[in-house]
Amino acid sequence: MVNKNKDIINRDASDKYKGFRYQKFRLAKKMLELIKINLKTNIISFPELRDDGYFIEKNGKQIFEQNKDYSEPFSFNSLEIRKSMVNFLDNYFELDKDPNLQFIFFTNVTYTSERNSNLLRKIDLKPLEKPVLKYLVEKELTAVVVDFVAKALVQTYIDEYNIDISKVETYKGYYEELIRMDGESWNTFLNSVTFQFGEGDIDELNLELEKEIKECNFYRLEHVNREQVIKMCLLETIDKRMGERHFTQKMINVETIKNIYYEVSSRENSLSYDEIFIHWESLEEERDSENLRNLKEKIYGVCQDFRQRTLNRYSREATTVRDEIKSYDKKQIYSLRYRVYESMEKFFDEVFHFKESYTFEELNGAIKILKQCVVEDINILMEDFDYGIKNKITIEKMVLLLIDECFHSFDEE
Repeated sequence: MVNKNKDIINRDASDKYKGFRYQKFRLAKKMLELIKINLKTNIISFPELRDDGYFIEKNGKQIFEQNKDYSEPFSFNSLEIRKSMVNFLDNYFELDKDPNLQFIFFTNVTYTSERNSNLLRKIDLKPLEKPVLKYLVEKELTAVVVDFVAKALVQTYIDEYNIDISKVETYKGYYEELIRMDGESWNTFLNSVTFQFGEGDIDELNLELEKEIKECNFYRLEHVNREQVIKMCLLETIDKRMGERHFTQKMINVETIKNIYYEVSSRENSLSYDEIFIHWESLEEERDSENLRNLKEKIYGVCQDFRQRTLNRYSREATTVRDEIKSYDKKQIYSLRYRVYESMEKFFDEVFHFKESYTFEELNGAIKILKQCVVEDINILMEDFDYGIKNKITIEKMVLLLIDECFHSFDEE
């Protein structure tokens, strides 16, 4: 990993790192993906070593990434594109053009066509029929495309290193190796570069990272509702390693990630799990499966003139909450379901007045009071137990869900 005494550009950001949020989220997500692919992988990442992201995949394959969060599309004229390619070239030469190297340009924006620019005029090039980046993405590496890219990158290399081509003593980095590359050599290098345009922005990366945290091999029951803590620890670890100087200090391996999960799970939780979940399945079995009626049928059974718009909203809430609770731990949800059931049972026994029929105002008012009573009971239980769900809206929807699933009704059947 030495640089063979080459005077290449120092792109290490150890001294100037101020918090590359997008880069850190991408690094964290990529590391968890690599662990999922191969848990036996040893070293998985070196944050801010050689590139924004430096990953070791299974079988020792080395991946270098440039991560860019931008607001405008890129073209090959874009300096960020060409500077990234120059960085890839330096790594390519420094690692002896290893055929297992892979370079990735990862960004949230798309690409566009080139326009005439000072760069193109300087090297006597005209825009191609399609965007150069389209050719590179689709690997249409014709002689014309390769010649265009080679000339643009050689000029970028000259500009980046401030090389005077008439003075050999100004040659820096791998300029001499670069100008000796022929078409076949350029083709080999360009085939090792992948462009990933239109990827997630910071908000999408955040959601994807949270998903990967839950799907990690080290994720256990005790991590439920601590995903944000795990994420914070991952990002803090990356942040710290970015600031280290030596590559051995930057290294993140599988044990690093495993320890983060272990430390988070071992932190004391002031709330315990409600063991009432063991009764939920037996309660489900007690339902009369031959006389199931959904929420709509139960409401129309006692109120023919119930407002359609309100009924549609209630039915939708009862349906969507099924998907909302899927992301939570099953035992916690079973406990919460049982506690909601108990609270509703108390309401129908002590508060609700059963009649053969109700006006819309009577029944809708009773449903509102039912929701309030259940939320109040659950809030008291939440002082001692962790149910995962914290908001009252989901709990109110769960009330409608239990009616829809035929655990309670507005008549005395």
